[in-house]
Amino acid sequence: MKIKLVTLLIMPMLALFAAIPDGYKLETITLPKGAVSLLGVCQKDADTMAICTWEGEVWEYTNGTWTLFAENLMEPNGIYYDKKDKSYYVAQKPELTRLQDTNGDGKADIYETYCAEFGITRGYHEYHFGPVVDKLGRKYASLNLSATPIDGKGLVVRDGRPGKGGVMTYTAPYRGWVYRSDRQGHFHPIASGFRSPCGIGMSPKDEIFVTDNQGDWMPDCALFHVQEGKFYGHPGSLLGRPDFDEKKILSMKAADFEKIRTRPAIWLPRTQISNSPGSPVWDTTKGKFGFFKDQFFIGDQSQSNLIRCGLEKVDGDYQGWCVEFLRGTQSGTVKMNFDAQGQLWTAQVGRGWKSAGGKRTALQKVSWDGKTIPFEIYKVELTQEGFRLTFTQPMSKKSLPSVKSWHYNYWAIYGSDRLDQKDLQITSSSLSKDGKVLDIKVPLETKKIYELTFPEMTSANGAKLLNRSAFYTLNKRLPKKITKRRARPLIPGSGWERNDGRRPLPSIKTPKSFAETQAKTPSKAIILDQSQWTNPNWQTDKPGLWKRSKGNLDTKQAFGTSRIHLEFMTEKTKDPKITGQLYGNSGIFLMSGYELQVMNSYQNDTNADGMCGAIWGQQPPLVNASRPPGEWQSYDILMKAPIFSADGEVLEPMRATIFHNGELIQNDTYFLGEVNKPYKAHGKRPLRIQDHKGSNVFFRNMWIIPDVDYDKSLDAFRYSFQSVPKRKAPPKPISVISRGMVGRIDTNSDEIISEKDFISFWAPMFDHDDKNKDNSLSPTEFPHPQAFKGGDTNKDNKLSRAEHKAIYSGQFRDLDKNKDGQIDHQDK
Repeated sequence: MKIKLVTLLIMPMLALFAAIPDGYKLETITLPKGAVSLLGVCQKDADTMAICTWEGEVWEYTNGTWTLFAENLMEPNGIYYDKKDKSYYVAQKPELTRLQDTNGDGKADIYETYCAEFGITRGYHEYHFGPVVDKLGRKYASLNLSATPIDGKGLVVRDGRPGKGGVMTYTAPYRGWVYRSDRQGHFHPIASGFRSPCGIGMSPKDEIFVTDNQGDWMPDCALFHVQEGKFYGHPGSLLGRPDFDEKKILSMKAADFEKIRTRPAIWLPRTQISNSPGSPVWDTTKGKFGFFKDQFFIGDQSQSNLIRCGLEKVDGDYQGWCVEFLRGTQSGTVKMNFDAQGQLWTAQVGRGWKSAGGKRTALQKVSWDGKTIPFEIYKVELTQEGFRLTFTQPMSKKSLPSVKSWHYNYWAIYGSDRLDQKDLQITSSSLSKDGKVLDIKVPLETKKIYELTFPEMTSANGAKLLNRSAFYTLNKRLPKKITKRRARPLIPGSGWERNDGRRPLPSIKTPKSFAETQAKTPSKAIILDQSQWTNPNWQTDKPGLWKRSKGNLDTKQAFGTSRIHLEFMTEKTKDPKITGQLYGNSGIFLMSGYELQVMNSYQNDTNADGMCGAIWGQQPPLVNASRPPGEWQSYDILMKAPIFSADGEVLEPMRATIFHNGELIQNDTYFLGEVNKPYKAHGKRPLRIQDHKGSNVFFRNMWIIPDVDYDKSLDAFRYSFQSVPKRKAPPKPISVISRGMVGRIDTNSDEIISEKDFISFWAPMFDHDDKNKDNSLSPTEFPHPQAFKGGDTNKDNKLSRAEHKAIYSGQFRDLDKNKDGQIDHQDK
């Protein structure tokens, strides 16, 4: 379907409503006809932008023409185009979906489930937002809580709040979480505590930021820096963590949750600047959008405005400022995307919620003329005794802002008034010689929001200051002595530097007995006895027992994709100097370079990504399943070797699924490179056990099965230990039909659709579409020209019931790719 439209229609805003910085313009793109409510926008290539809609469609916009790419989706709330695999990814309500056009006709012919490992019920507000993508191509999304319990079920944490309603509910697994999906079928929960995390963004440094909407347990709109393992405020989602259960959560009060929650990096004060913030997007245009490098923009659905923000790190944590950028969009912006020309496209919606712009939906883009510098507050920085404000142009004369501060209640009540609001006196001030930098001294307190509002003022060139209020979130004051430290590498998507001691430790899981989790040695395994190793220093007086010794221990044989078992024990010691990384430190180096950490993590805390079961310096274990020193422990490892192209590029990183004492600790996890090294192409390499200073470590009963099929073995391996619930693996999903349609046709949810099922679903549509009840369908009643033409076999310009049925019989045969008489996961 193609609709030729006028490329751009510039819509003048109402003078009283519009507030657009000098040098910028806001242009409106006419949308395709029909019910179209935008929930996402992205760029496909230099010529094509794409949108996704509430009505379940994906449209492409190329050279002024709209083309329908995909349909029958379920409320897709965000869209991303992956140039590497030439696919769109959309966050449907029940799943993350990949859309592909494999035959090049401009329409999706594959609707493929990418990730659906989180829970969903029929609860209102169970939205799914995203995805955004890191430099490794991994997808991230956020999940909304439900507005109410479903069938009386769901965790409601009221903490004394009166009444029945008004508290968001945890109704299904990982509601209120941010998650990551590394590949099809993979799911990794990252952080909890979100209420309605409508906005998710990826910074240029591969750091996740999420906006949340005010409500219960969320006193105001806010932007959070998401770090793996942290909790961000709404207690309902804590039920997804292994260290919490319903009884524990309901026994806690607001003061208990306060101790473990992470505060926002930026508060977005309600009604003044925000009510329903959307996704943050960073200015990476290299000056094409103006002078806002390293800053980012957030659209607000209710206010119909765009907000400009900046961050600074204080004592290792982000906090920052926000100022309005422009006001007067036609509807409420939820998603945004910069195109290759440096234009900011805004997908806007007012359906279901009021927006100041008033329209149901709109697609607009903001562009800069390339020369005009608007007079704006450029940034706000914290100083030891106040704030430094930098402007884009010199001030005509020194002008001081009024300053207010306040804080919020953290409670189950919807939102919070400003508490302890104060008008603060500026004790001193100074203006730089160029008139651009104003320093002010005011009383500072932590855990406060500061509003700095200037009177009407002009620049030296006579330009008016359009946006006169800036808001700074002060969580921490600057240390009196700032010492520079060497920054460690950031772990993509985690929000943490490598070996960051502040990273939350995994919850403790007491493993079952050694006998219950003991893996039997398969007949095809290579027993790694003394004859298989290269270092003669690793010997003890007992056959089959190795004591960590001088130098690393390598196998004589090289291995690739493998199934590995080994047992280890850290020696018990009372030496007070033997703590942390010195207590039983060693490591299993898969293919000589990728380390699974071995050490004592029983009542011996250390860095989360350096503890027992961690992929060293990258990923902590899902749980701490350590036994005490002096007891034998086991690792069971299924690993897939990295795949490289002929020129050495990493096509697929190394992956591993690992059990520690029978507990799943790494679930199909990527290795991001070798220890302290990036990937470098290699083939099979020896298995290595690390020498390391510290107390003694012993190893025994080691065996390996080389050249296993990782992907075919993975499901069976995951369910091979008693501590993992044994359940029937779910049927593999149908991918040739959209998930929304599968849900309607596949009534018994077995992921198999017979021709009878298919025809039984479509046949009743004949009576529905036969508006004039003449027992036939005209071209207007069946508005699919090509299908109509092919189905009208007697050429009487109408479809009989039999011809209508034949169309769908033919469509079934087309979808049944392998011609086995049914549509299932094998049809691709």
